Amino acid sequence: MKLQAEVLSALEHAELLNFSAAQRAVVSTIKSGQNKWLIAPDLSPLRVAVAATIIHKLKQSHEDVARALILVQNSEIAEEYAQYFETLGKHTDLRVWMAYQGPQLLKQKEDIYFGADVVIATPKRLNELLNIEGFNSAAVQTLVLDASDQLLKVGNIAFTQRISDSIPTKQRVSLSTENKGSTTVYMDQFAFPFSIEEF
Repeated sequence: MKLQAEVLSALEHAELLNFSAAQRAVVSTIKSGQNKWLIAPDLSPLRVAVAATIIHKLKQSHEDVARALILVQNSEIAEEYAQYFETLGKHTDLRVWMAYQGPQLLKQKEDIYFGADVVIATPKRLNELLNIEGFNSAAVQTLVLDASDQLLKVGNIAFTQRISDSIPTKQRVSLSTENKGSTTVYMDQFAFPFSIEEF
């Protein structure tokens, strides 16, 4: 598995290195820039692979705008991702910020506006930031939809689609536990061409 030596060392130290086939598929997908929908029964191991590969791909901080955006269902998943970035990215100066309901919106805007490489956000809160010009999506290279079947349910789908509309036509990666039609529609609309891989 071709990742930076520092990332591999951090994975080994955290006892996270024995990647499954699904995790390896995440690594190869993000590294290649492909659009893909990955379906696995447990998304937590895939989150490790997402964080490790984004750290590998971005390497270090650059300018002030986010290059990777991860949309999540709730604050618990955002915190899970943030912990993986913290554990695996100690050797980098990448700036990882979260945006979800709870903390003050203006504080989150300030954190992201003044320098972010990776943003982990719920669709609703990111839309609130877009409304007050608190998130610049122009440089996003990779958009990950975590639990896309949930992000594309009624109540979230409009927020998720608005975010997708605001992002350049770059890489889209959907992760889900089920093969749901809403994700197929989304990927057809925003990630053509794309492929599906199930585990």
